[in-house]
Formats: sequence, structure tokens, C-alpha cells
Amino acid sequence: MPQLMPLFTDYWHLCLVAAVIGLIALDYANRFIGPALTLKTSLNRVHAQLIELIVQSPSQSIDLAQLKSEVMTSPPLQHAWQQYASTLQPQWQAADAGPLGVARQRVSHLSRAFFGQMGQTTSGGRIDLSNIEQLAENDPQLAQVWREYSQALESLQQLEGSAATTAGKWQASSHADMYFTEQVLVDTPLQSNFYKHIPGILTGVGIIGTFTGLIAGLIGFDVSNPERVQAELSQLVQTVGHAFLVSALAITLAMVFTWIEKSVLTGRYRQVEELQQALDTLFTPQGGMQSVERLTLATEIQAALSYKILNQLRSSATGSPQR
Repeated sequence: MPQLMPLFTDYWHLCLVAAVIGLIALDYANRFIGPALTLKTSLNRVHAQLIELIVQSPSQSIDLAQLKSEVMTSPPLQHAWQQYASTLQPQWQAADAGPLGVARQRVSHLSRAFFGQMGQTTSGGRIDLSNIEQLAENDPQLAQVWREYSQALESLQQLEGSAATTAGKWQASSHADMYFTEQVLVDTPLQSNFYKHIPGILTGVGIIGTFTGLIAGLIGFDVSNPERVQAELSQLVQTVGHAFLVSALAITLAMVFTWIEKSVLTGRYRQVEELQQALDTLFTPQGGMQSVERLTLATEIQAALSYKILNQLRSSATGSPQR
């Protein structure tokens, strides 16, 4: 230890620069490379689970709450998922398609049968809808149709009420890349906007080390004594040489860190793109096309109902049979 003290006294500036370079490298490994590897594992797990859901989705329903708690576990993923999930809606089907369509057709059929039978019971007179259950109880056949109609209507309401939580197929109104962005999932957690400047900082520290060695060597260079000029010159060359070594180390680390940073970010960006593609496959974005289709269908139904009501009013006013 006492033998190292003269060396430390002569090269303290270089030791300080080397210590700064070491601290920068340690911080880079601890706060950038480590989290990047953790993020790699997390994105791989999420992608694998989404692929599993894609394979299972034709036969199993997708629980959005479970997907959020079990798949989107990290805070950035949960934040992006919360925004993306607001764009999801059960896949729309035509009015006569699927279990809901069957239930609607049954309710419509029983409705026509019940009110047709009710019209025969009242001999075409006015039907008091407020006493419809009491009227149905007086006729056994009518009561049976009423019970079937009530049960079918209740089943339809339950199917429609549970469609939003048990839908086997969901669709998004926008693409996943609008919410699961590289900035949210990669750049912000890894602080890449800061650590991309580390190579430049290392280069600057290396240059400072070179100039520090030159300045320290020149300050200690004594030409007043000709007998010591050669020894002083030798000491100056050694000091400058060590300074260049420290600078070369810093520049080498800067190049290595640049390669690591670009490789890490490129890999994470590729994983984010795979995540976006998996979400778009699982929740096929349809844009506004189906919203327009729903609006058109609702308008057509409303127009048909209005036309039917108008004909009924005309028939009541003129006493002519309804067309």
C-alpha cells in the first residue's frame, strides 16, 4: 500500500477520470442493460400469452379483466391496456345471427302468436295492455302462449345483458399501435433519451482525461535544470501516455455502449411491433365500418316502424283495413 501512494500522487487525475468512467459504466449496466433484459422477458411472456389466446379464442371467451390482471402486469402495459380496452366492443352480428338471433326470432314469433290470439279473443276490439296478464289468465291457451313469450323475452334480455362480458370475440375500433407505442413501453421505462447520450459523455470524459494528463505533465515539467531535462521529459511522456490510455478506454467503451444501446432498443422495438400485431390479430380492428352498418340498420328499422305506425293511424281514422 505505501508503494502505491507515490503512483497515486503522480496519477491522481487519471485515477479520478478512470473512476468516473467506471461509475458511468456501472450505472449504465444497472439502470439500462438490466431493465432492458427484464423488459425483454416481460414482452416475450406477454406475446406468448397473446398467441395462446389467439389459438384458443375461437372456442373460448376472452375475459378482459383477467387479461389485464394476468397478462398486462407491468404499469406501462396496464396503462396502455386501459386506454386500448376502451375501444373494444363485442363483435357485432346481424340481428338473425347466433344465439341472440335465435332468441330474437323466437320472441318475435311468440309475440305475433300471442297478440294474434289476443285479437281473436277480444274479437278485434281494443286491447288494454295494462291488464294483459289478467286477460291472458282467462284463456288457458292464451295463458300458455303468454308464459312462453315471457320466458323467451326474459332469456333474450339475459343474453343481451351478458353479451358485453361473455363475448367470445371482441373487436377494436382502432389499431393497437396507437396505444402500445415504443415511447410508452420502451423509451420511457428504459430512459433511452438519456442513456443514448452516454457514449458522448464517455468520449468527453476521455478527452478531459487526456487534457488533464497533458496539463499535469506540462505543469510538472522543469527545464531550469539541464541535467534533469531528460528525466522530466521521460516523466512527461509517461504521463501523457497513460492519459491517452484512459482516453482510449473511454472511447472504446463509448463504441461498445453505442452498439449495445442500438441492439437493445432494436430488439425491444421489434418485440413491441410483435405485441401490436398479436393484439390486432386477437381484436381485429374494424374502424368505423360496423358503426355505420349498425346506424344504417337502426335507421331502417326506425323507418319501418314509423311507416307501420302511420298506416295503423290512417286505418283507425278512416276505418279501412290496414295494408
